[in-house]
Amino acid sequence: MTSRFVFRAMLAACFGVLATSSFGQSQPVLTVQFTSGKARLTVSSEAGTPCVIQYSTSLVANSPWVALSNFTSLATPTVLTDASSSPTNTRFYRALISVPSNQVWISAGTFVMGSPVNEAGRGPNSETQHTVTLTNGFFMSKFLASQANYLSLVHTNPSYYNTNHGYTLDLTRPVEQVSWFNATNYCALLTAQERTAGRIFSNWVYRLPTEAEWEYACRAGTTNQFYYGTNLLSGMANFDGEYEYRGTGTVFNASGIFLGRTTSVGSYQPNPRGLYDMAGNVWEWCADWYGTFTAGSFTNPTGPASGTQRVFRGGALNGLGDDCRSANRGKYDPTLQANTVGFRVVLSR
Repeated sequence: MTSRFVFRAMLAACFGVLATSSFGQSQPVLTVQFTSGKARLTVSSEAGTPCVIQYSTSLVANSPWVALSNFTSLATPTVLTDASSSPTNTRFYRALISVPSNQVWISAGTFVMGSPVNEAGRGPNSETQHTVTLTNGFFMSKFLASQANYLSLVHTNPSYYNTNHGYTLDLTRPVEQVSWFNATNYCALLTAQERTAGRIFSNWVYRLPTEAEWEYACRAGTTNQFYYGTNLLSGMANFDGEYEYRGTGTVFNASGIFLGRTTSVGSYQPNPRGLYDMAGNVWEWCADWYGTFTAGSFTNPTGPASGTQRVFRGGALNGLGDDCRSANRGKYDPTLQANTVGFRVVLSR
């Protein structure tokens, strides 16, 4: 696991507390008291946050940090004692959100899902606006699962855009021609691998995002048609740039870019959360069965209990600009293996 934070030192007697502040995330708050000759630590953070507590005996550059504990936060503060501490030894403590490589922590929150009735290109019966509250934070991969990721874990590369069809070898392109079942199998294999390696907590799993989680992460606090704003113009994402979206709908651009192939993950600007390719490149499978939205307020929705088609989101390399809208919904039989459909993973409790 890796973490990136900016630290502020706050010294207190023999013990130091390092508070974290970074990336707009709700960071753990750590306090230390000296009780019966031992350091007693209290950690408060958003419920569901995976925390790591570490200590060091020095703040000199390159001084090692030693893991003291890791846990998933509850609604009440977590209290623990450093049994190896003593009044005669100086120790500095820090609490971190434990961030796996190439993942972004998405804090819990509430947003309006779907699109307003006057949004051009909307599905009239499928994008009804409703309020969604997600009570648990989760990690989402910055990038679509790549051909290299899939090959290293599943030991095969089903993708169309490789040397089998006349394209150059570029394993940084997203994997595609994967069914919903292929994608969920990848998640299960990744969970097993990362647990065995000790890189994730034993009660956390990799999985596909729910449709609500996907849109919440995609919007990143925005309310327009795209996280870019009201327009999606040629060159802003990998889609059919001859058919741009300019606020009031589709506009033909004879000089627009249509690559006709996937591009390396992360080739375009990310959304405000640091997630790449949430618009275009390949559609992304979600966990949910497809169902009709209704108005109202919902908490942690996971879609219908059954169905015939699974949801995918985000638009693709051959899609028009309006296909890439944050609220746009796609669906298909979960056995579909198309060269325009891939996935990204989330990590959660």
